[in-house]
Amino acid sequence: MNIKKIEQLSSMPLDKVSGTNEWYFSAEWTGDIYEAEEIIQNGHEFEGTTMYLVRYPDGKVFIPIEKKTNVYIQHPVWDNDGIAILTVDFDCKEISVYHFNVNNCSLQRVIKLPLSSVTDCYNMNLSMSPLSLYRHGSDGLFEIIWPEKVSFMVNDSESLVYRDGDVLYFSRWYENPDYKEEIFVRSVHTGDVVRHFPGILYDMPDGTWWLL
Repeated sequence: MNIKKIEQLSSMPLDKVSGTNEWYFSAEWTGDIYEAEEIIQNGHEFEGTTMYLVRYPDGKVFIPIEKKTNVYIQHPVWDNDGIAILTVDFDCKEISVYHFNVNNCSLQRVIKLPLSSVTDCYNMNLSMSPLSLYRHGSDGLFEIIWPEKVSFMVNDSESLVYRDGDVLYFSRWYENPDYKEEIFVRSVHTGDVVRHFPGILYDMPDGTWWLL
């Protein structure tokens, strides 16, 4: 058996960067962004996140953003032949989106927003395409924070799967009594449901989506 050992990652889990089959990531701190925010709000320091990018098939490891106290690094997504990374610096009170160029391994900040742009960081993530920063609050309010500002209410059991231009694909689950899922396609501009259908969407290694 041919086994490639990636020294830097030890036993940390490896996940695929959504939208590509050539890049994977691993993070030392596995809690979510809202947990980090709560740690700081309770008067403690958040240890920070170390996020590793791993290129397939050579297994080379990159650290695009160095670990820093009270800075959370969110899981990355593929964007325009590069990798988009969301960070929140709770000390500087800044939300930033970076682009990691996979050709020359350089890092560039795409956008910087004040932390006050959002009520809190609950379920704040990046989605494609186009690259978008969104937040899905615990009260059911869904917000696109950047590049446009849009907000509307969604069902409590809905979660965003991905964006495709002017529509958003949400997954909604039911238990009545058997578990099932449906896809609700909503307008980016109004939140209105354009159509819906049963099934689960899976992000495949070549960037396509399969409906099961």
